[in-house]
Amino acid sequence: MRITYICDRCGALIGALSLTEAELHQIGIDILTADLHEDIIKSAETGDLFIYSLCDHCVETTPVNEAEWPYRKEPDVH
Repeated sequence: MRITYICDRCGALIGALSLTEAELHQIGIDILTADLHEDIIKSAETGDLFIYSLCDHCVETTPVNEAEWPYRKEPDVH
């Protein structure tokens, strides 16, 4: 099965892999919630998957409101 990663913001091709069904489970696609799976993974009629993520450029240039991401903050140390 071919997995193609595409940037959800700019549409750039990030990369592609050919994986077996077992390898597909190893990368954790099956642990996504149904809503998240629907948002980021699209299937082709051939069985290939398109995974929408962010390319390095978009990650670096997209403004991030870290207050919305509490797990990225430094821990409170007494």
